[in-house]
Amino acid sequence: MRQNHHTDWKQIYNEYSPKLLGICRRYIQDIQTAEDIVQDSFMMAIQNSHQLREEKAVHAWLKKIVVNNALQYLRKSHKEIFVSSESSEIPDTYSDMSYPSSEEKHIFIYDFTKEELLSSIDRLPSHHRSVFNLYFIENCSHAEISGLLGISVNTSKSHLSRAKKAIQSFLMSSVNANTPKNKLAQLLVVFGLGGLLWAQTFRSKFADFRISPSKSLEIPDNIKMNSIIVPSSSGQILKKKIIISGTVLLIIIASVFLLKTHNNHSFNNHDNVTYKPDVVSEKENLNSENNVSQQSETGLIVSDEANEKETKSQKNITGTKENTEPQQSPKTIQKDSAKHRSKKVIIVKKIIQRDTVFVER
Repeated sequence: MRQNHHTDWKQIYNEYSPKLLGICRRYIQDIQTAEDIVQDSFMMAIQNSHQLREEKAVHAWLKKIVVNNALQYLRKSHKEIFVSSESSEIPDTYSDMSYPSSEEKHIFIYDFTKEELLSSIDRLPSHHRSVFNLYFIENCSHAEISGLLGISVNTSKSHLSRAKKAIQSFLMSSVNANTPKNKLAQLLVVFGLGGLLWAQTFRSKFADFRISPSKSLEIPDNIKMNSIIVPSSSGQILKKKIIISGTVLLIIIASVFLLKTHNNHSFNNHDNVTYKPDVVSEKENLNSENNVSQQSETGLIVSDEANEKETKSQKNITGTKENTEPQQSPKTIQKDSAKHRSKKVIIVKKIIQRDTVFVER
């Protein structure tokens, strides 16, 4: 960090004071008082310039100081009005923002001049005018207005509702046959967006509202001239390098994480593929064991049938070797022609041979 070698506050005053005076004029009707407030605001900015970190934000910073000083002036000069909480006032829920049906509620379909709008603001009491400016032009919320003016939120809403009614009444009285209409405003009304016209109208008209001050900036000798602190060029370069390095590091970490996730997913898929044949082989083994057990049971049944026939042949004695062998041979041939053979089938064959030997005896 380094200090700027010199800050030309007179040049800054010449550049920004017309716009700042236009802002202050919306709050304070007396132009001389408004100009004094702008001068005092610059003196305050010069003394506290060390609080400003960026020279580009000097206008926004000065604007904030001017608005605060204008509000303080109004609160001191109208203390009895601003201190009152006005708790009896209830916000108007039947405002034109809620019911934009009739053309009378949409006064801003007419294209009013900047002078006409300023006159409508000047006719407001100071507390209503302050709330109106802060809400519609400075884009402050009711909570922020409550803190700036020291009033409740409901009081702020009540002031805004009353200010809108007064401005609408004044502008309607100034409308005549020659008053032009705003085509964009008419389009918003057609689409049910008439409530946006209040803020859009006043912000657009006063966005570049300038009043040239009648006197130049006079800085007393007892005021210490401070310079605006701005970041050095080397600090800005270092900041950019840090941002770039951090971005690259995040990209690398994200890439590694995605690659690791992809590899884990591929590995899991490979495990699933190689595991399936094992399951199939186990199923085939179980089926083969079941077939073997069934074949073994069949073999036992065949042997039992052979024993029964052998017993019958012994009782009848009429059976001969030539007659018994043809009866056994079909069973033997049938067993040999089975699709699935096993060791237990061979045992059945041995039993049959043993039976054959017994018959020969």
